Amino acid sequence: MKNFQKLLLLTAFATALLFTACKKEIGGELLDIGIDIFVENSAGENLFLNTTPNPIDPNSIKLIYKIGENQSEFFNGNLDCPRNVCFATDAGSERILVFPNDTETEAYPITYVQWKEGDLDTLTCHFIRKNQGGYVVCDSVWFNNVRVYPPNALVGFDRAFKIVR
Repeated sequence: MKNFQKLLLLTAFATALLFTACKKEIGGELLDIGIDIFVENSAGENLFLNTTPNPIDPNSIKLIYKIGENQSEFFNGNLDCPRNVCFATDAGSERILVFPNDTETEAYPITYVQWKEGDLDTLTCHFIRKNQGGYVVCDSVWFNNVRVYPPNALVGFDRAFKIVR
C-alpha cells in the first residue's frame, strides 16, 4: 500500500510539472506561449521516431521569426533549447515544443518552422497581454493559415495539435 501511495504522489507531481512545462517566468513576467506539435505521416505513424520511414530529426528544425519586413532565425546558446524548439521524448507522445515569435509590434506574430532547407510551414499566433499582471498567453494558433488551436486542441496538453506531413 505504501508503494501505491508513493506512486500516486509521484504521478501527481509529474502531472503538475507537465502542466507548467510550457510556462516561463522572465523578469517577473509570465510567458505561457509554448506549443506542442505532433507530426505524423499519412499512415498515422509518428515522424519523430527513427523506426518510421523518413523520420524528422528534431535537432534540424529551426524557427524563423518575421518581425516587420525582416526575418531572423532564432538562436540563443544560453537556453536549454537554443533554437526555441524542444524535443519531448515521452514514450508514445514524441513531439516538439516550440516557443513562437511573440513580438509586441505585431497583432499576429508569424513564425516560420523550417523542417529542413527549403521546407517551411507558417505558425501565426494571437496573444493576450496584461501589462499590469505581467503575463503573455497564447490563446490562438494558425498553422499554414488554418486555425488549429483551440479548435483541434489535443486533450491532455496545454496547447497542442497534430499535423500530417
